[in-house]
Amino acid sequence: DRAGQGGVPVGFDNARAAKAMAERVLALGHRHLAMIAGLTTGNDRATARVAGVRAALGYRGLALAPERLIEAPYTLVAGEAAFATLMAQDPRPTAVLCGNDVLAAGALRAARALGLAVPGAVSITGFDDIDLAEAIAPGLTTVHVPHRRMGRFAAGALLALRAGQAVEARPLETHIVMRASLGGPPAYQSRPMGSGTASTSRKP
Repeated sequence: DRAGQGGVPVGFDNARAAKAMAERVLALGHRHLAMIAGLTTGNDRATARVAGVRAALGYRGLALAPERLIEAPYTLVAGEAAFATLMAQDPRPTAVLCGNDVLAAGALRAARALGLAVPGAVSITGFDDIDLAEAIAPGLTTVHVPHRRMGRFAAGALLALRAGQAVEARPLETHIVMRASLGGPPAYQSRPMGSGTASTSRKP
């Protein structure tokens, strides 16, 4: 993230924040992860978030397979469609990390439509911690982005630059907000939706 004249960096490390979220999901025991990312072409933030998830998986000897990564516009409808596509895979993911909270809200809506309990059957996480993340049910586990501090710093940086003063880059910290949408993995793997079999299977 950058703001102001002269390209003064104002923001946070997107890759590091996404990596921290993926590590939290992995620490709960998930191994079948998928991601609904923003469109990465021309978007360094979306690209960095994908890179962060890949880094967390790679550290554990895992990988984000091509079919487990779907890029989508930041809309509810796109999040719904991407989630439905991921849930049609076999084995289907036990956790879906989303590139922002709007995509995650769409994923939650799709999960309800498919009859999938969150987080009982699948966990969903977001990124940004906008008001929507707390208003939806279940509440969304997400990366909290310090929007207000970023705005204050950007405004101060602009004023300082206009006054001819030097501005030092100040990376801001993010943190994970745990809510109800993230839990441990289910004790089973279900067949894909629409396969002609039951959408859930009995525990062994």
